[in-house]
Amino acid sequence: MTNALRNLPSPASETGSNTATGSVTELVLTRHAPDQAALLLPMIAWLSHNSAGRWISWVTSTNITRQLLEKFGVNTRNLRIIHCTDDQQALWITWEALARGNSHTVIASPGKLNDREFAELEHAANSGQCQGILIRERQEDKSGQSMQHMSGCVIH
Repeated sequence: MTNALRNLPSPASETGSNTATGSVTELVLTRHAPDQAALLLPMIAWLSHNSAGRWISWVTSTNITRQLLEKFGVNTRNLRIIHCTDDQQALWITWEALARGNSHTVIASPGKLNDREFAELEHAANSGQCQGILIRERQEDKSGQSMQHMSGCVIH
């Protein structure tokens, strides 16, 4: 699968110099959100029309139809969906997609990351001059209540 990422050209070639830098952002969603797709697809639609001729790469375990993507206005010619159900494989594929430089944005849910893995993804995004959006679910305690730890505080 990494060979496909390596050899697949961008949807259109950019001309001129590209001075963009890469970064990684985490998007934290509630596990029991009524429809996570309703939150993500408008963002992906906007990105797919504003990607400067580069791919929007979505590493996901979710099966999604072209009809649903088009219903939300996604330009499917600029979207590359990479299906992956294994967290370790998703992490590696996400790193590859960020580092290759042919994606404008890489969206992925690589599971829980340690500081080293997150730093490696940030480095890959900088190398590929790519934006990364990592989606993770908010941690819950044993009672099922959402928790967010911030400098010694717990928010319920």
